[in-house]
Amino acid sequence: MIRLTLIAILLVLSPLAQAERVFEGEKVVEIFQSQDFDANLAKAEEGDVRAQYLVGAAYLYGLEAQEVDVDHAKGLHWLKAAARQGAAEAFDELAIAYRDGIGVKKDASKYEAYLAESAERGMSSARLEIMNLYRYGDPELGVEKNEEKYLRWVINNAEAGYTSSMITLSLRYREGRGVEKDLDKAFEWITRAVVLDAPFSHRDAAEHFKNGWGAEQDLVRAYMLYDLASPGSSNDRDEVAERMTEEEVAEAIARSWQWQLERNSFAPSSNGYRYQPDVSDLEPLSLTPEPDQ
Repeated sequence: MIRLTLIAILLVLSPLAQAERVFEGEKVVEIFQSQDFDANLAKAEEGDVRAQYLVGAAYLYGLEAQEVDVDHAKGLHWLKAAARQGAAEAFDELAIAYRDGIGVKKDASKYEAYLAESAERGMSSARLEIMNLYRYGDPELGVEKNEEKYLRWVINNAEAGYTSSMITLSLRYREGRGVEKDLDKAFEWITRAVVLDAPFSHRDAAEHFKNGWGAEQDLVRAYMLYDLASPGSSNDRDEVAERMTEEEVAEAIARSWQWQLERNSFAPSSNGYRYQPDVSDLEPLSLTPEPDQ
């Protein structure tokens, strides 16, 4: 049974600032709670950035298991020491401190600055927080909505591999909101999201193939993608089917099933269809346009 190849896009992530995450892929909360505080304090004094962060967080919030009382001044001291060494997590904690007034007076400018540093260094929560900060604003802190900054972070996050931002950016290019309308770029970003099997991406991609936006019109691909989308897309799928031959519909269903089997992720919109395993006569399917000859 031939494997269905939809696309091969290499997502080149934007290079992050030096130091970046110092607990990349680790369970920081568990490490924080189970730390040997006295040992970490000694390491922090010797310049260990991980220890500086853990000690700083312990002082900032307290660590009952280690009998560490809250001392905001010491907490901020050690977090700033870790930040000077580039720890994204430390910048994030400092942003929270200035946002919520933990040991300091609330300060919107410092909150934004620390949050931006954390985001640039790869802190996922900071990337999303700063994007939404400029999208919605924060009246309590006096931060106003800023469309230009919001869009910059949408682009930044999309380039870093965040699928929700890829979908947003695709729609922006499709509609010309905040950027010059560009259906080719809209198609590129939505297909990147589809490759990562992002929720809510399949229907938008189907629209591109149905209407020929940024790619040649292709009803087989459109039907397949509608089938992979939520059950709410079934009417769109059925409308496309009215313009297809029985053979084209059968191919689209088979390709939809192949996509699902490869990812062990089954779309509810395919319920009721009998899987057709014999797709050996199908050429590998790509979402990308064929290069000009």
